[in-house]
Amino acid sequence: MLIATSVLSGSAWASDRSPYNKGVDAWRAKDYAEARKQWQQSLAEGGPDEALNNLAFLLYQGLGGPAEPARAVELWRKGAMLAVSEAQLHLGQAYEAGKGVSRQPLTAYAWYRCAVATASLLSKSDDTEASIEKDARGALAALSPSMSSAERQEAETLAHTLITRFSRRLELGTK
Repeated sequence: MLIATSVLSGSAWASDRSPYNKGVDAWRAKDYAEARKQWQQSLAEGGPDEALNNLAFLLYQGLGGPAEPARAVELWRKGAMLAVSEAQLHLGQAYEAGKGVSRQPLTAYAWYRCAVATASLLSKSDDTEASIEKDARGALAALSPSMSSAERQEAETLAHTLITRFSRRLELGTK
């Protein structure tokens, strides 16, 4: 699983002293409890949307504290709706595994497709997004054979809705 750990630049959150970037530093040092603390602070201060994904990953995996998969899924859902491609990917993985949410392969497929669409819009200039796109495509390829034609069609319909609502707005510049 990926986790976005790039230090953001060109914004108010680019300061080395921002809670988001302190969380990145703590993640890199494998101090997951500190990373949790910093990313929670970042969210409280209105920090970057990527903090939702990163904190959710720690909660889902139980890194730096107790596992809280249901809370992680809620954070990923918020991030997914804000067009954070990695949150969309992780949300799909949670739906596929049935951890923190009921197992729903069709919904997993739709979120994977949304992650591909979102990441592909950003991947030309961002290696992390290219990696997320690759992982989401791999997840789709692994899940698809287990679905019937009717299920794939239903999942594609849901994917179209998710992409229209949570990915296409990037093309329109309305993130």
